[in-house]
Amino acid sequence: MRNNFRIRLWFLMQIKKENPEADFKENVSPEEKRPYEERYQVEKEAYLQVTAKEKSEQEAKKENKKSKKEKDPWKPKHPMSAFFLFTNDRLPALAAENKTVTEIAKITGEEWKNMAEEQKLPYEEMTRKNKEKYIQEMEAYKEMKEEEASNLKKEKHEVLQLLKKKEKTENIVKLIIDRVL
Repeated sequence: MRNNFRIRLWFLMQIKKENPEADFKENVSPEEKRPYEERYQVEKEAYLQVTAKEKSEQEAKKENKKSKKEKDPWKPKHPMSAFFLFTNDRLPALAAENKTVTEIAKITGEEWKNMAEEQKLPYEEMTRKNKEKYIQEMEAYKEMKEEEASNLKKEKHEVLQLLKKKEKTENIVKLIIDRVL
């Protein structure tokens, strides 16, 4: 209703601009009002079509947005790279110097690039060990998921069997009742 009032008000203002002498009081005859009201209805329909189209476009955009896939809390996390392990070691010292995150990233990146291979070796070794551990955890995780899936299939099968037995017993009871009656 509020939109109709706004449309009508806007329309009356447009007519007033076109015809400053127009009188919109109630003493105007229906014949004098008719052309304006017809024009108002046409303008109103056009406005409502435009707003309906805009609303449908907005709803379509909302539907098209992909929802984020929920992460499995039991799934093992990927191991950190050697560089990130190095950065974690350097982080407390650099943070104590009140460096920003950007500055810390630049400093550690430059230090890592200038490091000798022998200095990088402990971090790369930790990364290799973490990756092996991750692979083992992922295998266990996959086995757990497969087991859950097979258990779910078994449960579904059992439920279906129970439903079939229930239907059979109900049918037998109906047959017995039909024979008795």
